[in-house]
Amino acid sequence: MLERIDRYELKERVGVGGQATVYLAEDTVLERQVAVKVMNQIVSEEEAFADRFMTEARLAANLIHRNIATVYDFKIENNYACIVMEYLPNSVDKILHKNGALSPPRASQIAIHTAEALEHAHTNGFVHRDIKPHNILISPEGMAKVTDFGIARASDLISTTDTVGTPIYMSPEQCRRENSSDIRSDIYSLGV
Repeated sequence: MLERIDRYELKERVGVGGQATVYLAEDTVLERQVAVKVMNQIVSEEEAFADRFMTEARLAANLIHRNIATVYDFKIENNYACIVMEYLPNSVDKILHKNGALSPPRASQIAIHTAEALEHAHTNGFVHRDIKPHNILISPEGMAKVTDFGIARASDLISTTDTVGTPIYMSPEQCRRENSSDIRSDIYSLGV
């Protein structure tokens, strides 16, 4: 297991997915907790991956909105690409698993926060492509924040060969790998 990336001391693995592993970490310079998402793909395996990662991370870092998890830093170190973001330990799926269904007012509030985040992303030319309860985090103040813009793409970069998303939440056009996957796909996923 990695123990440190630059100034970030990795404390605990808090999530593992198909594309990345997420760690709770300490920013030793600013002395605050952060989440460090380390991509599973070794950068040296595909040169184009490094360029694509840096471009997409830079674009995602510029999506600044109260309902989007803040990206603090991104880098490639020792052939590992990582994104450093605000640490928010609770996701909607964890809350659902622990407490069962949300009350209608709380579910509505989370849906509104998520829709506002998506509106901001869409206005800036982004399609998230993987909206699901796991990617909606809840701040200590109760604010819903969308995360994992790592697979989001500027809407003009979406390729018909890319199948991205979680099947149960994907729109029909995403499942069919159609080029028409656009902001409507995010709206569909939010509705699911």
